[in-house]
Amino acid sequence: MPKSNQTASPDEEAIAKRAFELYLQRGSVSGHELDDWLEAEAELSSEAATRQSPVQPVVRRRSNRSEAHPPSNRRV
Repeated sequence: MPKSNQTASPDEEAIAKRAFELYLQRGSVSGHELDDWLEAEAELSSEAATRQSPVQPVVRRRSNRSEAHPPSNRRV
């Protein structure tokens, strides 16, 4: 099980599949294998990171009235 502080990285099979899809989209033109691989790796890594760390809403605790307004130094 991966630790929460590690970044998610897709496996090589998934990268190869996506790189092949990019190759086909380009019209099966060779000579861009590394570009396809790096683009596929970046896309899949970004998707995995987004799934693993969703944005959490900020929740503020309501404080007691006494905590919200500390006593003043004013003399009465």
